[in-house]
Amino acid sequence: MKHNFLMKLNLALLIFTLTFFLGVPSIYAVEGDKPMSAEEMRKAAAAKAAALAKPPPGGKWKATAKEALEALKLVGDVEEGEEIYTVCAACHFPTGWGDPLGVFPQLAGQHTTVMIKQISDIRAKNRDNPTMYPFAMQIEGAQDIVDVCSYIQTLKMNPNPRIGPGGPDWMLSNLRKEVWPISLDKIEQKVGNANFKKLKTIEEKEFKSKKEFLEALNNTIGAEEFKKHEAVILKNAHWETDLALGKTLYEKNCVKCHRDHGQGNFQETMPVIEGQKADDKPATEAAYYPVIAGQTYLYLLRQFSWIQIGKRRNANPDMVKQIKGFSFIDMKSVVDYAGRFKMQEGDWQEVGGEDEAGWGDDEEEEDDDKPAFMK
Repeated sequence: MKHNFLMKLNLALLIFTLTFFLGVPSIYAVEGDKPMSAEEMRKAAAAKAAALAKPPPGGKWKATAKEALEALKLVGDVEEGEEIYTVCAACHFPTGWGDPLGVFPQLAGQHTTVMIKQISDIRAKNRDNPTMYPFAMQIEGAQDIVDVCSYIQTLKMNPNPRIGPGGPDWMLSNLRKEVWPISLDKIEQKVGNANFKKLKTIEEKEFKSKKEFLEALNNTIGAEEFKKHEAVILKNAHWETDLALGKTLYEKNCVKCHRDHGQGNFQETMPVIEGQKADDKPATEAAYYPVIAGQTYLYLLRQFSWIQIGKRRNANPDMVKQIKGFSFIDMKSVVDYAGRFKMQEGDWQEVGGEDEAGWGDDEEEEDDDKPAFMK
């Protein structure tokens, strides 16, 4: 009897395994078992995300986390925030500029309201960010959140952030594993480990012409190996952007929320209530449209793609629907255009309340508790 039970169990497991592994490829195939192209796969994911008309379960566009709602009512203490920022500086750097490859974004100059929402969402698991989660959990409550976010807003932005190519560009980048169903890592499966290690030596190096890129590949892995793997390598390397196209797309799709020079918005006016007196001051509430001016190109590209395919669960559902039809050239071009904007005086909400007595009167004292990289 026990033998029959085990046979039935093994049979059930076999059926499940075959169903799973035979069923999965259907996601990546079209009629006639023809493999879907990367563009088709992205469009299918984008259409599915847009059809939801709201973020997937858990994520919310407006602040809903209890800590965020509490923090938005508090006044931030910039000096306290500087101390708390030591938790963040290891990845985002003491300057708040992040890294040029876009793994860690530029935080400097970001609206306090935006940062409050994002940190609170990560802590509440309304936004998936396993790298930042353990660091975010070291912040102790709403007051600390508003303090550190207020400090971050006062940091001077990178005057020379990494921008997109603004034209022809060829590059091998592992960013593709996060924004596309193909990547430099995927190439390893095709070209082999030895060739892959050689290709890694020119990773993230930009080439402004296809001819120059082909010569570099030829010199890196040799003519014979390159000829054998040329198609799959080139498929991963074309990063051209069109700034004229980016401008058109931005003005048509983005300016309403991110405004005329990418300054975002920390406050929006509520609709006028019926019966409200004409001389009544319109009510306002916190807004969460981030600064994209001066943000790192590759970070913008990653986040744009994640929003499009529904991975960024706390994104604005209106944006998900707005960009569902964007192609990869559209995506690259619009973020390349938007990242070149510069912030202007008056774009930020004042933080920290009234100046406290003694601020700036004395030279800053050395803080023995501050990590060396922050001094």
